[in-house]
Order: sequence, then structure tokens, then C-alpha cells
Amino acid sequence: MSFVVSRKKPAKLKKGKAPRLPKPRKPSAPRAPREPRVKGPERRPIYRGPPMVLRPFQREGVDFLAKNDHRVLLADAPGCGKTPQVLMAIRENARKLCPALIVVPASVVQNWRNEAERWIPGVNVCLAATVAAPLDPRAHITVTTWDLLASRAEEYARAGFRYLVCDEAHYAKNPEAQRTKGLVEVASAVPHITLLTGTPLVNDEEEYHGLMRLIDPEEGNPPILRRLLENVAPDIPQKKRIILPAEIPDEIRREYEEVVQVYEQWLNEYLPKVMENLSAVSAVAERAVETESLSKLSYLRRVLGRGKVPAAAAWALDLVKGKREQVVIFGQYVDVLDLLGQALSKLGITYVRLDGTTSQEQRQAAVEAFQKKQVDVFLGSQAAREGITLTNACNLLFLERWWTPAAEEQAEDRIRRIGQTRPTTIWYLHAEDSLDDRIEDIVERKRRLMAHYVGIARTETSTHGQVMNVWRQIKVLSNGVPLLAHNPKATLDIPPLPSAKQIFSVIFAPQRWPSDALMRHMRKNGCRTRQIERGNGVIRVQSRSVSAFTAGSIKRFRLAEGLWLEIGKPEARDAARMKMVRKERARLGVRALTTRRIRVKGRGKGRAIKLS
Repeated sequence: MSFVVSRKKPAKLKKGKAPRLPKPRKPSAPRAPREPRVKGPERRPIYRGPPMVLRPFQREGVDFLAKNDHRVLLADAPGCGKTPQVLMAIRENARKLCPALIVVPASVVQNWRNEAERWIPGVNVCLAATVAAPLDPRAHITVTTWDLLASRAEEYARAGFRYLVCDEAHYAKNPEAQRTKGLVEVASAVPHITLLTGTPLVNDEEEYHGLMRLIDPEEGNPPILRRLLENVAPDIPQKKRIILPAEIPDEIRREYEEVVQVYEQWLNEYLPKVMENLSAVSAVAERAVETESLSKLSYLRRVLGRGKVPAAAAWALDLVKGKREQVVIFGQYVDVLDLLGQALSKLGITYVRLDGTTSQEQRQAAVEAFQKKQVDVFLGSQAAREGITLTNACNLLFLERWWTPAAEEQAEDRIRRIGQTRPTTIWYLHAEDSLDDRIEDIVERKRRLMAHYVGIARTETSTHGQVMNVWRQIKVLSNGVPLLAHNPKATLDIPPLPSAKQIFSVIFAPQRWPSDALMRHMRKNGCRTRQIERGNGVIRVQSRSVSAFTAGSIKRFRLAEGLWLEIGKPEARDAARMKMVRKERARLGVRALTTRRIRVKGRGKGRAIKLS
């Protein structure tokens, strides 16, 4: 038997005190085996926390991807949750699929990052959203945009990605487009590719076959999985469409008729060809946005859009004020959305707006404000038809018709997604005896084509029995809207603002000044948005912090009716203060090293400054 002899000297005991015995140790739990250390992006553990819960049909989608080696066209209808299916596939097959490259529209880059971090806790996501953004070799997932795909295709092809995911894959429907050619180059270097699109057919069947050839270049027959929301989520209430005839102001109708007379020959020759060749409109739009034909068509549609603004505002007033409902309104042209915002402001209806100029932060803030019921109306252009959820509303209005049912259904499903508990109604404002009749024919032909090739849900469609002309009885709407020929940009006469450095905050009455127009005016002036407060019938937009101004210098004054400014004397920064010191030193002719008390402008009492 052996003994272990301690070499520590025994502690001296104080008189009258017993020695302190060590506490018995609790048996320690067995350690979990360490994860194997691997090089590259899988070095960080990807499995952290409990797995997110998939619906049964989403679980089937993940299994379908794995069964087909993740070379699949996932064409589930909008609202079915294609994003969670792909992210769960990456989580469960990280060693096989990472690093992964995900190509998305620029408007949903941040949304993909948020979803990736929610479904794959601990994942390392790199955002390559600009030309100069570097790639992170340690990232599990890299998110880039369709706009950058052409310019960075060679770099992505050499980066060693193992999985390519293309969200809204119909962006690559035109084989001659630069981004489609960039996608082909990247796909040739990646072993696994999955295309995501709820609208695989936009204009004609050739586009549909082109998408399939991206996955299977030889035969063009890849595995396809498409489920409709009605089939996989029967708990979501049904959707119906209503065509709402709208009466437009007399002066707008006269302007429209004058334009039609000028373009009569073109209308009779060009549009029948478009109706025969269903891809002509989109093809022309992509090849030459400023061609004579498209310019004429856009001018006519802008005139019609302006004419339907009073009817759209009256429709929103009835639902917001009468039925206490939040609503979503989609348009296309900037000046039309500007006029609608002005009309809603006059009616005392609060709204947010999302268009092509909206930043990622503003986009997220607009969606959150609507979902938290801080505003009544959500205004959106085509930039808002992807990547957002607006399930607080169950009524959606199209102020202007779009050329393809695929685009319209994407926008419709912003309010009808998993989580919606109420039946949804889609309204189409329709100006009778106008270009709207021809656009309706084109859209319906394409809808039948989609039903034949990929399948779409059957949706009840009806025409409202009454013409929307109640706006004539509303005082602020009865005057109509400015003619397109007289005010093409629908601008407001907003007074000029002082220097952004002097502005602490802007306070305005939204009934007099539309919030989106005024905040756009502030941004052009160089003002930032630090905080927005609503109350007492006004909106206060804070541009700078209090510390940026000299104490006690901030004053409020009235700039115009319903518009106030809080301005102050900017606090001099360190660089500005030293510049003043040098000027003062030069004025005094100070040459020797001395210490004087110099009163620096904007600093109150002077302080000792060492001059050389």
C-alpha cells in the first residue's frame, strides 16, 4: 500500500477554534464529447439551440431536397415558406452544403440574414451586397444580390461554394440578360443548386423551360416541387378578388382622351401585337426602357393612375375610418403614389411608404410600424412585393394594374401568408373604357397560361356592382388632382430649409404636409432621421442630438402653416475650435510660447489654451 505525503506545512490553529474541514465535492456530470475541429466555415458549431419547428409539408420539402441531391426547382406558391425549407436543409447538411451562396433581390438581403440566424443559431453569415464587399472565407452562408451577380460572377465561381440558392429565380428568366449569364457561370462551378420561385412562369412557357435548364442543362427536366397554399395550409382563410369600377375626374378624362387621339394609330397597331405575343411587353421593357412605344404606354397609364387617386383615397377612408381596418395599397408610378399620399394626409389617414428609394433600415421600420398598428395604410410600389409580411391587413388595393399575374399574386400574398387568420380581399381599381380593359385581357391570358403549366389556385373573382364615385362628395377630394401635363412630378411647394447643421428637429402637421414628401425633402437637405415621435396631431422628426448644439440655443419657430423648425447654434467640434484658435493667434500676432486666455466663439467662458 502506498501513501501520498503532502509537502504543505500544516496550518497553525488558533486557540479555541476547530480546524475547518473541506466541503465534500459533488459528483461532476460527465462531459459531452467535443465536436471535431474542422477547417473552413464549418469550424464554428452550427447546431446550437433547439431546432425550429417546420410544418409537415415543409418537412417534406426538406426531405425532397436531400433526396434529389439539392438540385431542385422549389416552386411552392408564395406564402408557403420556401426560405425555412432551404435554411433547414443547410442546417442538416452543413458539411455537404457549406459554404453556400444565396442570390436574392437587393430589397431582402437583410431579411435573409435575419432568417438564417433564426433558423440556424450560431451560423456565420456574410453580406456581399456591394461591389467592394469582401467575401469571408469563414462564413457558412454568403448572401449577395442579383444586381451584383454579373459583375462578380468570376469571383464567386472561384470562391469554392458548394451550394447555390437563387431566391426569386424568375429574375433569370431572360437567357440574354447579363445576370442570367453570370448565374450560369457560377452554377457550372457549384455541385448543388436550388432555384426558389413562387412564380416560375411570368410571361410564356419558354421562360419556364429556361429556368429548368439552369439546373439540368442537358435534358432540361430537373426535379420540381410545387405546392399551393390552399393545399398545404387549409387553415388559412380563402382569398377573393373584386374589380372595382372607378370614376375619374372630368379633367383627367379629357386629358386621357386627348392623349388617346394622339396615340390612336399606335394603340391600334402595337397593343394587338402585344396581346398575341404575351412576352412582348416585358421583353421591350428590359431591352429599352425609354423607347417611344413604352414611353407612350407609360404616359397613358400615369394619366389613368392620377385619375384613380380620389377613388383610392375614398376607398381607404371607408375602411380605415368606417371599419377600423388597416389596408395595403400598391401602385407603380412615383408621382401617382405622391398624389395618393397627399390625399391621405388631407383625410387625416396615417401611412408609411416603401418604394425603390427606401433604404433597408427604412424598409424594416415601415413594415414594423404597420404590423404594430402605428399607421393605417401601407403604400408600396413593385419594390414592396417581395420579402415582407403585412398580415395585419386583410384588404389590399391595386391602384394600377401590372402586366403579369405573377407580379400581382406576389403582391397579393403579402397579406395572405402563414399566420393570417382572416379572409383576404384583393381590390382592383378599374377605369372603364380605357387602357385598363386591354391590360385586363393580357393579365387574364397569362393567368390561364400559368394554370396550364405550373398550376395556380382558383380564386373567386367578381365585379363590384357600384362605381366608386363617392369621392365627389368628399370636400378635400372633390377638386381632383393636377393634370400630368401641368405638374408632371406632383411636387409640393415645401419651403426651403436652413443648413442641416442648424436643424435639431422638424415638426409638421401630416394633414398639411405628407410625411413621405417632407422627409424626402429633409433627406435632400442633408438631414438625418434619429427619432420619430407622433402625438397631438403632429409628427416630430429629430435630426441631430441635443449635444450637437450650444446649451440653451435651440429655439422653435414657424416656417409655414403646419410646419415648425427647432434650430440651434451648432456646437464647435475639436477641429473647428482649433481652427478658431489659430485664426485668433494669427490676429493677435502671437509668436512666442505663451499661455493666454482666449475666448473661443461658441464656447461660453474662455479657457487657457497653450499657443506656440
